[in-house]
Amino acid sequence: MKKEYQTLIVPILKGLPIILALLVGAIMLASRLIVYTVPEYQSTGSIKIDNRNINLGDLALFEEEGRTKGATSVDFLTEVEIFKSKKLKELTLKKLDFELEIFRVGKMKITELFKNSPLNIEYKISTEEAYDQTYYLKYTGANDFLWSKSKDLFKVENQLSLGDTAKMKGFDLMIKKNENILSEHPFSLRENDIFAFKINSLRAQVNAINTSNYFVRSVDKKIQIIKLYYQHKVSEKAEIFINTLMETYIENCRDEHQQEADKTLAFIDEQLDLVKQKLRNSEGRLVKYKMQESIINIKQETDATLKEMMQLEFQKVNYDMQKGELKRTFEHLANGNDLRDFAPNFEALKDPLFKEAFLKAQILEMAKQDLLMKYTPQSDEVQNIEIKINNLRTFIHESVKNTLDNITARQQEMAGAIASIGDNIQEFPDKEQQTMILQRSVKLNEQLYTSLIEKRMEIAVAKSANTVFHQIVDSAEASKNPVTPNTTLLYGVAVFFALLIGIGISYLKHFLTAKIKNKHELTQLLNFPLIGSIAQARKKENPVNNLGNLYTNLELMKGETGVEKKVVTILISSMLTGEGKTFTTTNLAKIYASMGKKVLVIDMDLTDNHPESLFGVNNEIGLADLLQKTITPYQAILKTGIKNVDIIPKGDLSNIYSGILFTPQTNKFIDKFKTEYDLILIDAPAVGMVEDVTLMMKQVDFNLVIFKAKKTKLKTVHFAKAIFEEHKTPNIYGVFNGAKTNRHQEFFNTISVKQRIWETVLSIF
Repeated sequence: MKKEYQTLIVPILKGLPIILALLVGAIMLASRLIVYTVPEYQSTGSIKIDNRNINLGDLALFEEEGRTKGATSVDFLTEVEIFKSKKLKELTLKKLDFELEIFRVGKMKITELFKNSPLNIEYKISTEEAYDQTYYLKYTGANDFLWSKSKDLFKVENQLSLGDTAKMKGFDLMIKKNENILSEHPFSLRENDIFAFKINSLRAQVNAINTSNYFVRSVDKKIQIIKLYYQHKVSEKAEIFINTLMETYIENCRDEHQQEADKTLAFIDEQLDLVKQKLRNSEGRLVKYKMQESIINIKQETDATLKEMMQLEFQKVNYDMQKGELKRTFEHLANGNDLRDFAPNFEALKDPLFKEAFLKAQILEMAKQDLLMKYTPQSDEVQNIEIKINNLRTFIHESVKNTLDNITARQQEMAGAIASIGDNIQEFPDKEQQTMILQRSVKLNEQLYTSLIEKRMEIAVAKSANTVFHQIVDSAEASKNPVTPNTTLLYGVAVFFALLIGIGISYLKHFLTAKIKNKHELTQLLNFPLIGSIAQARKKENPVNNLGNLYTNLELMKGETGVEKKVVTILISSMLTGEGKTFTTTNLAKIYASMGKKVLVIDMDLTDNHPESLFGVNNEIGLADLLQKTITPYQAILKTGIKNVDIIPKGDLSNIYSGILFTPQTNKFIDKFKTEYDLILIDAPAVGMVEDVTLMMKQVDFNLVIFKAKKTKLKTVHFAKAIFEEHKTPNIYGVFNGAKTNRHQEFFNTISVKQRIWETVLSIF
């Protein structure tokens, strides 16, 4: 296995138990969360908006020259806001039986029963205190209940019996069994079952339908289709609400059209009565005058003048009707009345800017009422929208006033024109003039009466048809699959985070606790040579035999470096205590001594707190006294009892600073022994604990750093590399302690393929 792949895969394989445990725990936690979470279901409906106004838009009671009759379209985005409005929600909820909610109370969650309740609760509201209060019912058996406002405390005195009327705070209550549900589900009402019920006010019902569970979205500005989304814990409720909302919107539009037609018909009827009376009077005057003056025909030269006069008079009547409608709008605005309850005749105003401003003002008025449900009138949100409404009202007020002024000016101009024509008519003979005046009055009233009759008939037909072009495209359906909790997503997130945390812990654990397992793994980690290995000690075996591989390789290295003919100094250390540094020193000394070499061992281990010295010799005097110059170098040398092996014990090094102990000055007295010995072994402290030992490492021929199998951590090996690189330590070699291979294989450095595979498996697990 390549080093980089092994670095990535090994920690994961070692941490498999942790990862699997976290996966199982995460899946169990997610499953519990799914079980104990009350699901929410979403229903979706689509409605096509068609705002052709057949009552006034197609009839065009008021229109200007050059403007064709046709359907008018209200801004589509305005209809989107209407679906969000509080007013439409209220109208919808008034049609629905959502006021009473009945719940089953479990240990972990509360579930609304809706039509599946084993209880029928009847109530009669007497005061507003009854609304928005939650009451709990505990079935005690024998058709009796205990009621409480807390699900954890039921008092014996608060007892209710099935079929009895109880006086509650603000309402009368009666509980009956739902026999239909109990026949299908006989165990839905058992002793000690706890239920809850709540009588919701209309305000609470409206507030419960908000942006968190109710969404309105237009498919496209060019495609006038609105999609409605509603989420509820009861799928049937979500379905019923969306369908009823769309139906209510269509009915409301139909009612508004009816009201608009009624207003127009009332106005036309009023005008018909006036015109009818004027027509009768004008006809009577004409007949009377002709009889008195014996007039039969009117001269044709007066026809052109009469026609012009009639057109002006007809236009004057139009202006009078427009002025009446404008005055009604002006008075409504001047009195500061609510714009939502007023529907002006936009055709009379003939001002598209006014129409747009008025619709925006109506929307802002509705938005203001919604904000007042959440904020006080002095809040910034309400004040900001109030400023916008006032600005729009000012604009609307000015628009109506300007239109009135324009009509007044036009009436004055028309009056002047009529007066001018009248002056011209006076030039005709008196009889012809009087006849023409009377005929003009009759014809004008006839045309006006006929026009009003036609308009009334058209509007009456439109009212009878009562047609609305909105259409429900897709009706909502009860969903069987909840949108929350999302089981797939929840399990996916649980597995993802379990894997993420598990892998993270595995890498962290591997980094903090992983230890080297074999020589092959150590070789891959080190950036300096591995000079040999020490075989794992066997029972009843001379430990000296375990160092054969190390001794052989040292001798080879001495030959390669050219130091075989002079005294060799070898410093033996490790990164931490307990890695076999002293074991290596003593047994390596024995091997060289057995080969006829005279060996001096110097004990410089500051980290060893035991008073005993190497080889069990007296430790009363030693290196400490030598450094303090209380004894001579030769007085510090003691016999070990092993032929050719002498030792300088460490003595009491507790008061000696390590920085002085390992300086080149210390090496001067070591040079004095080179004439007496073939090999000098220095048992140094652990580098990871006494970093000053690196000072002496620069003065010796070989630096052996011991790493022990299943003892030295991987992070310790990386730490060793960093220290030796930082101090630029020369002549450094690693030694692997605890090899499991036999001495024959270690000596010749031959490892079979089977052994390498086994070592790789051991390194992983």
